[in-house]
Order: sequence, then structure tokens, then C-alpha cells
Amino acid sequence: FRLTRKNIKNCQSSTERSQTTSRTTVRHNIINTATNMSLNHFTPVSGLIGGSLIGLSAATLLLFNGNILGASGIAASVVVTPRKTLTEDSQHWKLSFIAAFALTTRLYVSYIDPDALKDARLANDLNATVVSPMGFVIGGFLVGFGTRLGNGCTTGHGICGLARLSVRSLSGVLAFMATGMFSATGCSPTCPFNKYLRASVETVKNYFPTESTKDIGTILASLAASVALPGFLRKAPESASKHERDEYDSNRSKIIPSVVSGALFSVGLVISQMTLASKIYGFLDVKGIKGGYWDPTLVCVMGGGLVVSFLSYQWVKGFNVFQNSKALECPLSQKKSVGHFDVPTNQVIDFNLIFGEALFGLGWGAAGLCPGPAMFLAFAGYPNVLLRWWPSFFVGSLLAEQVKNAQLRVENNKKID
Repeated sequence: FRLTRKNIKNCQSSTERSQTTSRTTVRHNIINTATNMSLNHFTPVSGLIGGSLIGLSAATLLLFNGNILGASGIAASVVVTPRKTLTEDSQHWKLSFIAAFALTTRLYVSYIDPDALKDARLANDLNATVVSPMGFVIGGFLVGFGTRLGNGCTTGHGICGLARLSVRSLSGVLAFMATGMFSATGCSPTCPFNKYLRASVETVKNYFPTESTKDIGTILASLAASVALPGFLRKAPESASKHERDEYDSNRSKIIPSVVSGALFSVGLVISQMTLASKIYGFLDVKGIKGGYWDPTLVCVMGGGLVVSFLSYQWVKGFNVFQNSKALECPLSQKKSVGHFDVPTNQVIDFNLIFGEALFGLGWGAAGLCPGPAMFLAFAGYPNVLLRWWPSFFVGSLLAEQVKNAQLRVENNKKID
């Protein structure tokens, strides 16, 4: 039986079409599988709701107190400038914020939703990243040093800075996002640092709280509340002038908004699931895009927070993009004679900003924690966060403060010369 040239060409064309169709089908199957796997981890609704609550927390501090929600700065102030934070009336709002955050966290994980921090993916998914004890130490140090040097983290530069269209904050966010993805993605089994930063899945049981660490979290929350309590009770001295009394009353009036903001921040973090390591690494590890386990929930969290925070700035005179005749010149809880908005206006993109935020990103990718979620997990009693991440964070913050002071002395000496 003979085949003509025409029949041969038809056979070849049919074979090529079959192969092309087969390859296309395989690609579509891979894409569909990857998409379905990603959507299994993607939680946009909780991300948007939680992110919006975080944005509302920032808006409350801004509109009522005139202050910025910077988790790294608030936390570090307790150790870097303890006397100022504990004794100056203008700093009492920070203590109230931390106390409300701590008590809300303990209440939430103890009574409202005890299973809120259960990370099923961390326990069951072979692709899940497990941080080693050394990873928490290194990550905490880099985050502490970097955020202090760069003056911000995901809340200060991200939720607040981007919302007021700060080019400086945008540069910082791009820096820590880039290095965060590099750190989380690059720390694969072939990476020479993997054995120091990562642990086996079998060690996951050591990640969760014990009864003793839960007790430590409760003690810390109680201590935070007791330190903040005098701010509610303190009265202005009898010899104070009218201006001093007005300042005292304004500082005292910041306490209630700070309490509300701290509670909102805590609830927003846990609802958005930013307290789960798998959510952070699900986004930062970009290998998941090809592997089918990438989780873009963090985008929804940042988006929800940014929208609410951006809207709040439309009520602050000088920072509103849209014309608003009712924009505020003084925070709502403050007296006009002494109240003002303490909003950063620095737009300089310098070495400290880029290098500091880059280090923060490396630490974020190394341990999967930035200051806000780390605060929540510490008060919830997570041992590695309590005993490794936070001590390292404070050491890094103190060292960065010394570096900044040294830089300032050098600049002053140059001016004198």
C-alpha cells in the first residue's frame, strides 16, 4: 500500500497539530493546577477585613492623636529610650497602645478563638518553611537593626507612609520587599545558610506555645497594663501654668484613642492571618508562583490597610490629595493651643533608609516576622519569638541607635571644623 506525497504531508501536519495540542493541554493543566493550589491558600476576604482593621488602627492614632502607627518604633522605644517612654507625658500613649494590644491578644487567643494561630499548612504541607532557632535570632537582630536605621517597617513605611504618598517610604518598601523575597526564596536546601536558618518539619512541635510560655505572655501583658495604668490616674502639678496644663490634658486625652488603636491592631493582625508563618512565606517565597503554592493574601492585607489609611490622610491638612475644606489642623482629641500632627515630612532617600530597610527585609525573610505579628506571637506565648526573636530585635535596635548617634557626632564635628 503506497502513500502519495500529499498523504505524507497530511500525516505530518496531523502529527504536528496533535503534538501542539498535547503541549498546550499540558501547559493549561499545569497552570490550572498551580492556580487551584494557590487559591487553596489564598484568603482574600479575611485579608481585606484584617488589613482594613489595621488601617483603621493607624487612622485612629492619626486623626485623634496626630501620631503614626509604627510598630517597630513603638516597641523599640521601651528599650532604646526607656526613661523617656516611661516618664514623659507625651510618650504615655505608647504604653497604653502596647497594654491594649497585649490584653487584646491574650483575650483573643484564650477565649475568643483559641485555634486562631493553628497553622495547618505549617504542620501538613511539605513546602511550608520551618524557621530554626538560629533563624529567629538572626531574623530578630536584622529586623531590629534595619527598622531602627531605616526608621520604619511594614506599618510605618507601608501602611502609613505609602498612604500619604511619601516617596521616601515607597523607596523603603521597595527595598524591604525585594530583600524579603530574596531571603525567603533564596534560602533553599542548596543555600549555604539553609542549615542555620531552616529546620526540618519534624521540629514544628517546638514552634508552638507551652503552658509555661503562655504564662510568660500573660505576665508580660499584665506588666504592660500595670505600667500604663498610672497614665490614666496622673494629674497635672498644682504649680503648672495654663499652657502646661493644656499640654498635660492633651497628652492624657491621647490614652483612650491609643487603647482603641492597639486593640484594633491586634485583632486586625490575627483576622488577616499575618500572624501565621505560612502566610508570610506563602507570599515572600516566589518559587511558589511556579510551584503552585504562592499565596497573595499579603497584597489584600496591605491593600485594605492602605485604602483606609489613605482616606484618613484626606482629613489632615497638608496631606490631603483631594480638596477638603474640613481638613483638620489639630488632632480631634487635642486642644488647638498645643495640639499638632506629628507626621514625618522628610523625603530624603539616603543610605540609612535603603540599607536599613534592606536589612529589615533580609530579617523578615529569614524568620518570617515583622514587629507587629511578632508582638502578637510573643504575648500569645510562642517560645522562639519570646526568647529568641525579641531579645535579638532589641539588641539590633540598640546597636542601630548607637550607629545613628555616631553618625550625628561626625556630622556635628564636620560643621564645627
